[in-house]
Amino acid sequence: MATQRCEFCTARPQQEVAVSRWRDDPDDRERLTLWVCTKHLARMQKAGTRGWAHGGAFYKTGFW
Repeated sequence: MATQRCEFCTARPQQEVAVSRWRDDPDDRERLTLWVCTKHLARMQKAGTRGWAHGGAFYKTGFW
């Protein structure tokens, strides 16, 4: 495991997930792989295509 904590909190990560991150324009995305806990993975998946807002950015599971 690359890291011992979730990217968004201090919990132990559950899995590495491919995510898209953007600030203002959803067409201008960064593609990342992040280690996240179960709670934050569920939040990203629940947000769907609109993205989960956190710290001034939006996160969506998957690169597409």
